[in-house]
Amino acid sequence: MELSIKHTTSYEYNVPIENLIQTTKLHPSENNALKIINWNVTRDGSKKSQMYTDGEANIIQSFSNKNKVKSVNFFVNGKVETFDTKGIYNNPLDKINPIVYLRNTTLTQSDSAIIELAHDAKNGTSKNHLDVSHELLRLVAERVEYQPLTTSNETTAIVAYQQKKGVCQDQAHIMISAARSIGIPARYVNGYMHNNSHSSEFQSTHAWAEFYIENLGWVGFDPTNNCSPDERYIRVSCGLDANYAAPIKGVFYGRSNSNGSIEKLKISVQTLEYNSQQ
Repeated sequence: MELSIKHTTSYEYNVPIENLIQTTKLHPSENNALKIINWNVTRDGSKKSQMYTDGEANIIQSFSNKNKVKSVNFFVNGKVETFDTKGIYNNPLDKINPIVYLRNTTLTQSDSAIIELAHDAKNGTSKNHLDVSHELLRLVAERVEYQPLTTSNETTAIVAYQQKKGVCQDQAHIMISAARSIGIPARYVNGYMHNNSHSSEFQSTHAWAEFYIENLGWVGFDPTNNCSPDERYIRVSCGLDANYAAPIKGVFYGRSNSNGSIEKLKISVQTLEYNSQQ
């Protein structure tokens, strides 16, 4: 499938800020499920660094400016070809040992309820890690309702599972937390999905989980849509959790900021099948 992407991220500040540095993971790297035809990331009025690739195959680029600004806009324009690999992801640039992804973070800590969820998945299968993973996918999709505006970026897997609702970030964190609790390496993935079954005015980019399965490698699981990624998905970045995989992170400094700056964020994304634009 050929897809085009138009993605805008806008920041508005109540007071001017200066010396702003933002590091991005907005450029996907090619893999067995993705061929890049063209992809361009820009930020208005800024100087950008050279791109480099980290050990997780995330492509990283920084943008900076010294002048005072009250708004910042990132623009992503891309065209890709995607392939259905049944969720199996392979990239020779992805070199981190999977055992690293047994490590929990604040967002992915488990409690007795999440551990019980993981054991429910084990008890319903032959205990093969792939079968357990698919059962865990089914259980999270069934037990955790997709409901916008019920959580925040700081909501942990424990809190989201307690309230049994959240967005794709929360559902992915719950899956990751449960998987790690039973010894399955798991990580968080950021990207896009064309025609998400839960598309709404509140949803822009998409997130899911990847588990490391012996003899298969990394396999994606999307509890929001109760499926593994197929040709509708564009994988962009990964990490231990949403914070580690964040598309944009930034800092600023200077005397103009001493009064305190309030940041407002707006994101818009359009994904289109390329043939539909002809």
